[in-house]
This record gives sequence, structure tokens and C-alpha cells, in this order.
Amino acid sequence: MAGCLRKVLLPLPRATCNTSQLETIQNFAVQLKALRSLSTGSPRCMSTKDNSDYVINPVYHNRNPRNLEKMALARKRLGWKFQSPRKDYYNKLVLMRSSRHTNAWVEHQSGKIVVSASTAEHAISSQLYSLNDVSACENVGRVLAQRCLESGITEVFFDEASESTLSEKVSSFLQAFKDVDIALTEPEVQDKKFSPGVNYDGYNRYAEPKAWKEDYQDV
Repeated sequence: MAGCLRKVLLPLPRATCNTSQLETIQNFAVQLKALRSLSTGSPRCMSTKDNSDYVINPVYHNRNPRNLEKMALARKRLGWKFQSPRKDYYNKLVLMRSSRHTNAWVEHQSGKIVVSASTAEHAISSQLYSLNDVSACENVGRVLAQRCLESGITEVFFDEASESTLSEKVSSFLQAFKDVDIALTEPEVQDKKFSPGVNYDGYNRYAEPKAWKEDYQDV
């Protein structure tokens, strides 16, 4: 296409143009109009066929790196349930308050911060009267909860031993997560079921029809 445009748009005098070049120049507008009509929303590009000829691939590869965590199949750190601070979690909700700001974030078990919200952000601080009162904690929780939903996080771990839930600031912060149905507890890791490959109690292999074969051992 670039080569055609380069050839067509060259300023050639009419006397030096042969018949083929003049026809190309005259037909260029028609060709360009036809190309513009081939847009994604054009009826010419919309297929009228149904999807009956499509075949669904039986093998599905989930490329979400948090897939095992969502299904509670990923391993957690062991030995931290009765210690402080606990580290047996996937995503931990942390609330940090100071004399000037209110900070909150969701920390992954790898130590990296997934999402965060703080009154240090101008978009949040410009709407607040105070940056460390109950209203600040509640609104920081609302913003962080919305960012968690946009990131696909619906379950977080909150260590009640590190923060007193009886505090009005903490309770209003946690209530913002409960209002959008974000669980403050994570499910336990599911134990993998053992599936033997050979049935040692019979003559057939596992998940195969019962049939005698000479290569099997006598039982």
C-alpha cells in the first residue's frame, strides 16, 4: 500500500505520464474509497455465518498467574499460624495510621504491594477535612476496596492481632470492604487427593476396564 501511494502521489507532469499512469491516478480515489469502507463496523466485513463450524479446544490454558490462589490450591507459608506477624496468606490487608496520613495497601505473600490507597494522594486528600480521622479511614477503605475489585481480588487476609477491630477507625475501614462483598478471610489450602496410577488390588490398571493382561503381576 505504501508503495502504491508513493507511486501515485508523485507530482508527475501530464506530458510525461503514459496511459497506464494516468489510469492509476484516476482510479486511486475509487480504490481509496473502497478501502475506507472496509472498516470493522462495515456490513461488508461482518460475517453472516453462524458459529456452527467452530470447534472448541478441549484443552484450556489459564494464563492468570493468580489462578491457583483463587482456587486455594497454591501453597502458603507454614508454621506462622500461631506466630506474629502471620505470613500464611496470599494477600494481606494492611492499615497504617500516622499523625499526618492514613495509608492502606494489599501485600502479596512475596512481599510486593499489589494495590494501595493513601491520603497522600491529592485525589483523596482534596475531598477530606482531616487526613487521619474516622472519615479518612472509611474513604481510604472505599477507594482501596474498589481498586481490589478492579484487580480481581475478592478475598484478603486481615490480621486482627495487629489491629484492634474495636477501634472506630479500623471498624469503619473494614466495613468499606464488607459493603462490596470482599471477604476478610482466605480459604484454607485444599489438600491434593492421591490418585494411584496402578491398581495393585486387581488385574487392571487404574481407570481402565477390567481385563486380564499377561504383563500384570499375579495378586
